[in-house]
Amino acid sequence: MSDTVALREIFDEAGRLSRLLPGYELRAEQREMSEAISQGIQQKQHLLVEAGTGTGKTVAYLAPAVLSGQRVVISTGTKALQEQLFYKDVPLLRRALGRDFPVAYMKGRSNYLCWNRFENLRSIALLEHPDDPRRLKQIAVWVQETSTGDVAELSGVNESSPLWRQINAGSETCAGAKCSDLARCFITRMRRQAAKADIVIVNHHLFFADLALRQRGYGEVMPEYHAVIFDEAHMVEEVATHHFGFRVSTYRLDELGRDTRHALRGRTESKQEKDVGKTCSEIDAAAADFFSRFTGGANRYLLESDHLDGQAASEGTGLIRMLLQLADALLALPSGTEALAACARRADELGRELQLILSGGDATYVRWCEIRGRGVFLHASPIDVSESLASGVFSRDSSVVLTSATLATGGNFEFIKKRLGLSAARELTLASPFDTRTQALLYLPAMKHDPNSAAFGPEAAEEIVRILEKTQGRALVLFTSIRRLEEVHALLCDHGDYEILKQGEASREVLLARFREATHSVLFATRSFWQGIDVPGEALSCVIIDKLPFASPSEPLVAARIEAIRRRGGNPFYEFQLPEAAIALKQGFGRLIRSKQDRGVLSILDRRMTTRSYGRYFLQSLPPCPVTGDLKRIADVLSGEGAAPAPSAASQ
Repeated sequence: MSDTVALREIFDEAGRLSRLLPGYELRAEQREMSEAISQGIQQKQHLLVEAGTGTGKTVAYLAPAVLSGQRVVISTGTKALQEQLFYKDVPLLRRALGRDFPVAYMKGRSNYLCWNRFENLRSIALLEHPDDPRRLKQIAVWVQETSTGDVAELSGVNESSPLWRQINAGSETCAGAKCSDLARCFITRMRRQAAKADIVIVNHHLFFADLALRQRGYGEVMPEYHAVIFDEAHMVEEVATHHFGFRVSTYRLDELGRDTRHALRGRTESKQEKDVGKTCSEIDAAAADFFSRFTGGANRYLLESDHLDGQAASEGTGLIRMLLQLADALLALPSGTEALAACARRADELGRELQLILSGGDATYVRWCEIRGRGVFLHASPIDVSESLASGVFSRDSSVVLTSATLATGGNFEFIKKRLGLSAARELTLASPFDTRTQALLYLPAMKHDPNSAAFGPEAAEEIVRILEKTQGRALVLFTSIRRLEEVHALLCDHGDYEILKQGEASREVLLARFREATHSVLFATRSFWQGIDVPGEALSCVIIDKLPFASPSEPLVAARIEAIRRRGGNPFYEFQLPEAAIALKQGFGRLIRSKQDRGVLSILDRRMTTRSYGRYFLQSLPPCPVTGDLKRIADVLSGEGAAPAPSAASQ
């Protein structure tokens, strides 16, 4: 039986899925996507698929991946989608096919416990938080029961917890094949499962961390594969940029000093050991002085030459010298352990990466600083990752599928292809099975002020109140900046008709749960809520966006990419800023209609949608729906009377 016939047996009206899912309806777009991916894998073709919300992308690509009989890596932008695939879609497809198939679920190393680091921490009990002893006891019970070592199984402890950072299996501390705990290592177990699997489910961060390791000659994490499918592919450039760059932070220096001291405990204090301890203290002091020179300003900014001249340059050079000295001293210790050798490798790597950042000799990287809480991060990030992706991903003798609900801009894929270095690929655009022409409305109010005006905040607050009166709450209000969110929230927080929830008041999960339960509530949020939110039904009937989501030109990477396009004689606004904003706007729209029963309104308060020529570009990028400036028509759409007489976004 051919794969095409097998796929139709799965997806057709009387197919295998219909016998498992009550109320199943054939989605022609889902079957078309599945058949195109099957053909791409068989013929080793690259494929770009924009599939609208509701297509059923995950099962559409999972089925041909399984039927191919080859190892296929599926990479997602979020861990939430990884979990959906592994815990929901894979079991569904197993039942549909009536057979098992091996699947591996891989996360980044920092998600897993390292036995060696855990035992060392328990033996010295050097804990930082008053609650750590209780949590360490909790982990000690859990680690005897878990088969994965995945922190996601633990309540009260997460990947970013200070305690977990001391016991996770991060690559910097890994002893590799020389580790005494290799036989029970969770990373080794994960790799072995992946090597036996037909389907390997990863996320973009793990995929590009692995690719960066391979390109630098440091080994690998993932097994070899015959095809890779990137879901949420609009996130690929951002994640690849992160992993193809270099970062030196206060946290990495602090952890190196702590781990080196841990590795020295219990050894005879010879002069060499004392000298190493002294060097660690000198590094602590030098790092504190050096990194203090980058605080006190913006949270994210370009590192110009004046930031790194004079005293900063002198202190940075001194810190690099100390790190390299520490590496040599650790390797010279008699009876050196693998833990000490790992610390030596880390010290050497930190010194060399800091040298790369401070030297600024490579014009293909942008140097910038980020202040995150008490941490200072110095970055060297690639301005353009297209060549690295072209050689590392698209030049392989295998099929690459990129899919998302938001890949095309202005009606084509040229922007995403250029950004990712993809030259030849089949292109497929599949409309959502939802009828946005009758289920949705785009409301563009006649605003008096531009978003950059000081008067915009109060005017936006007044317009939001008018919209909420028509929608009876039930709205997600998305802001492009925290400052504007706080301003408008302060004006509306005492509005008594609806419960107003605000990002930052609780975790993302708690806020979304409250938003779903309190049907007439309103949620104020920023960029992190623009994608990956699924609130079907009445609770989310309106999405209000304050401003067209152009990335701030003061953002270091954005500024560097704009300047790079200018230098080669291009137009950064039309080549980069506009299409990137269009993709972000489509993500915002995608929160609105999540089922065939949903009805909703998208309102954009930015008057540039109608006053600037590029407003048409945004309209062409959105799914087709009626457009109006008449507030009264909101109630018509939400009541089911529709808004068909108005022109659609695509026809503007």
